[in-house]
Amino acid sequence: MGKHVLVVDNDRVCVELLGDILGQEGYEVCKAYDGMEAMESLARDLPDVIFLDIIMPRIDGDLVFQYIRANPRTARIPVVILSGILVEDRENLLAMGADAYVAKGPKDSLRRNVLAILRRLESGQPPARGEVLGLDNLVPREKVKELLAVRHSRHAILEAIGEGVIEVDRRRRITSVNRAGLEILGRAELDVIGGTVTEVLTPEYRGTLEDAVVRFEAGERPAVDGMAVRYRDTVLRLGFAWMAPGDRSQGFFLILRNVTDLVQKIEELSGLNARLREMDRVRSEFLTMVSHDLHTPLTAIKGSLDVLLHEGVGVELGRELLGIAQKNTDRLFRLVSDILDLARIESGRFSMRREPFDVALGLRGAMDRLHRIAEEKQVELSLEAPEDLPLVSADGLRMDQVFTNLLSNAVKFTPSGGWVKVTVRGLATELLVDVQDSGVGIPGEHLDRVFDRFYRVPLPAGAEVEGTGLGLSICKTVLEEHGGRIWVRSAVGQGSTFSFTIPTIASVA
Repeated sequence: MGKHVLVVDNDRVCVELLGDILGQEGYEVCKAYDGMEAMESLARDLPDVIFLDIIMPRIDGDLVFQYIRANPRTARIPVVILSGILVEDRENLLAMGADAYVAKGPKDSLRRNVLAILRRLESGQPPARGEVLGLDNLVPREKVKELLAVRHSRHAILEAIGEGVIEVDRRRRITSVNRAGLEILGRAELDVIGGTVTEVLTPEYRGTLEDAVVRFEAGERPAVDGMAVRYRDTVLRLGFAWMAPGDRSQGFFLILRNVTDLVQKIEELSGLNARLREMDRVRSEFLTMVSHDLHTPLTAIKGSLDVLLHEGVGVELGRELLGIAQKNTDRLFRLVSDILDLARIESGRFSMRREPFDVALGLRGAMDRLHRIAEEKQVELSLEAPEDLPLVSADGLRMDQVFTNLLSNAVKFTPSGGWVKVTVRGLATELLVDVQDSGVGIPGEHLDRVFDRFYRVPLPAGAEVEGTGLGLSICKTVLEEHGGRIWVRSAVGQGSTFSFTIPTIASVA
């Protein structure tokens, strides 16, 4: 066995006494006055044997022992527990599994016991299991028992705390971390102890922690308390507190609070609040728009009826006035129908009645009803569909609503001389319908919103097109209720293509 010994004890008198005993026996003695110094010494040089006290400032001996045994470099170095609490805490200390135990006592007894342990270690003789040298004539001391009880209670409290508590010494070195702190960090205790506090998180946070610690030490408590960082998959709120406010040399606590759930709830509430504000804005705009859209046809109807009530109105003028009233009544009917459908959707009463439905036949019917309007605008309507298309299970009235909305929009936004082409194709389990036009197109920044309720794409100055901004939203709801989907491709000046799918009967049977 070599002659290099490391003595670790915060009692300087005991360290000097043990140094004399070992020095007289020809041992080279290295001294450490707390657990942190011991770990630093072991990182530099490896002794042949270690004498280790238990109760010490900064890092206790039991944690240093764990460090020694866990490190492959030091795991085989014999460790002798030399402590003044062996008589009061014998069972716990023996459970550590050190190579030998010596109770602190009178100088002559201590010399005799230390030399006896060294002889055994030199000869390779294993110590007797459960043997503690120096316990003769020693009795438990009540004050020591009380101090140990306080120590154990403090440790139990720290382990029970839900926040991470990291103890940091005056040199910014970490001396302890409770269980919650280790779980938050996702690291092992021995990987953290002895490191600097600015390196406790991942490297990208070193500058942040350095700045926070400097500001805390400078007395800027409000500036650093409650500081939040995103660490791995969590959001941590950092807090600082001096261990002894009147004596900063004792170090400080870094407190880690996992506030991920709270932050998520705040973000969800913020998002919900933003959506509510948006809904309030949209509803306000909708009320303004509906008021205008209701007022315009009602004014036309009232004006026509007022004129008809006067005597002397000719047949031709009467017919013209009735035509105006009828046209605006239809416009009102469509507006009210859309609003009622929206109310049913929002209340969950948007029910549908399924039956076998021929998509191509339904499209032809909708195109026939729009033929006169398309003809007046000189817009060509065409349909391309195979003869053997499978049927779908659908609500015919609702599907007709989809067809009419998409086709009327296509005609409405297609200039005179343009065209609207409808193509139907059968896929593996669904039908794909494309409604393509040569119209004005939709600016790219509006494509993601065209299916939103009440949303209407802004028109060029001077242009005016009737509509509530509900038609496409209702189309989307109807198709999704049928198990389909809808999307759009468009570019300004190049027209638009609204495409949708609907499952066939065979795929949903």
